[in-house]
Amino acid sequence: MEEGDLVLCKVGKVTNTITFVTMPDGSEGTIISSEIAPGRIKLMRQYVVPNKQIVCKILKIEGDHIHLSLRRVNSKEKKEVMQTFKQSQAIDVAFKQILKDEEEPIKEKILKDFENLSEFIKSVQDDESLISKYIPEDKQNAITQVAKKREKSQELTQNIKIKCIENDGMARVKKIFLLDNKDISITYISAGNFKLKLTVKDFKQGKKEMTEILEELEERAKKNNCEFHASENK
Repeated sequence: MEEGDLVLCKVGKVTNTITFVTMPDGSEGTIISSEIAPGRIKLMRQYVVPNKQIVCKILKIEGDHIHLSLRRVNSKEKKEVMQTFKQSQAIDVAFKQILKDEEEPIKEKILKDFENLSEFIKSVQDDESLISKYIPEDKQNAITQVAKKREKSQELTQNIKIKCIENDGMARVKKIFLLDNKDISITYISAGNFKLKLTVKDFKQGKKEMTEILEELEERAKKNNCEFHASENK
C-alpha cells in the first residue's frame, strides 16, 4: 500500500474524534473526524458504522500506522473500488466451484507468486500459458473462461482547461495533446475545454498512469507558455 491508494476498509471502533478501521491486510488504520466529512459533524454514525465497509484514501503511512480519509474519496472512485471488490469475490467463488477439493492447495500455490487470485487472473489475461503452471489440465479451460469473462476495460476521465495567449494558440494546444498512446482519447468540449479519456484494465495502475499523463501535459503547457488545469469527473 502507498500514500494516495484507495482501499476498502472495515469500520471498527467509532469515537467523536477518531474512527478505527481494519485494512485489507488486517492492519489497523485511523480516520480523524475532519477526514470523515467536510464541516461540523453532529452525528458521527451517519457516516461511519461499526462492521460497515467503506472506501478510504491513504493520506500518510508512519511506520505501522496508517492515516486515512473518507471525505477525499469521490463517488466515482468509491464505485470503482467496490466494483473491483465484487469482481474479486466472484473470482473466489468461481475457483471454489471449478476446483472443488483441489482449491486450497492450488490457491496456496498461486498465492506464493501473486498477491491474490484477481492478480493471477489479470496476469493470465496477458499470458494464458500461466494457467498450465498452476491449474490441472482438466480444469484449465474453465479457468481460462473465467479470465476472459473478467477482461473488462475501465475508463478514467479528466476535464482539461488550456489557455494559450499566443497568436498560434491552437497549434500549441495540438502540440501539447500530441500523445503516442492508443488508450488515450481527447474530446473538444468548448473553447479551451477538453475531456481526456484513458482506457485501462487495472483501476489502480490506471490512476497512476493518469497522474503521469497529466504531469506530462502540464509540463508541455508550461513550455508552450500556456495555462493548464485538470479536474477529475466525479
